[in-house]
Amino acid sequence: MTGFYRDAYDLVSNSSDFVVDEETGDVRYTLFKNEGKGRSYGAEFLLRHYPHKRFFGWLAYTLSRSERLDLDTGEYAVFDYDQTHILTGVAGYNLPYNFDISMRFRYVTGNPYTPIVGSVFNADENSYSAVNGDPNSARNKAFNQLDIRLDKSFVYDRWMFGVYLDVQNVYNASNAEGVQYNYDYTESAPINGIPIFPNIGLTAKF
Repeated sequence: MTGFYRDAYDLVSNSSDFVVDEETGDVRYTLFKNEGKGRSYGAEFLLRHYPHKRFFGWLAYTLSRSERLDLDTGEYAVFDYDQTHILTGVAGYNLPYNFDISMRFRYVTGNPYTPIVGSVFNADENSYSAVNGDPNSARNKAFNQLDIRLDKSFVYDRWMFGVYLDVQNVYNASNAEGVQYNYDYTESAPINGIPIFPNIGLTAKF
């Protein structure tokens, strides 16, 4: 078990400050500053089974919180990439005839995002402008995925050749990576990641 705390400062942040040139009257805006602050803290747990009798594996869990300072309010708020729960399990087994089979399962809390709670019609542009809700007050659905891989090795005197079949997202989970809206923001749907993805590859070691 490991506890951690990370303090971040001098982060790049947006700025609306500007400077007026006294001679020319030109306005120069300061778009970015290094005034951002943040913090991350939590704990990690790892249970490992060392390779023994053809089997190996490990189980890891992280409980964490990641925040950034809101320069307008002076309060900390959840960060865009905050992931409260991260669970990863890996297992492998050495089969006869130089075959190996392994699997990986992952479960991760969905990333936060700022929801759109309404819209206003912009007559000048003949389009709708979004009305945002509280920053990062909603989250995508949790990510979960199972991957399975089968390897076959051919061992020679000075080198080793391998062939593998790697199937990602075995049970074809629909994992949301974002949100898309219709033209007037009255309807929304998740933007999903990759579906089931089998692939074949070759490896060589000298």
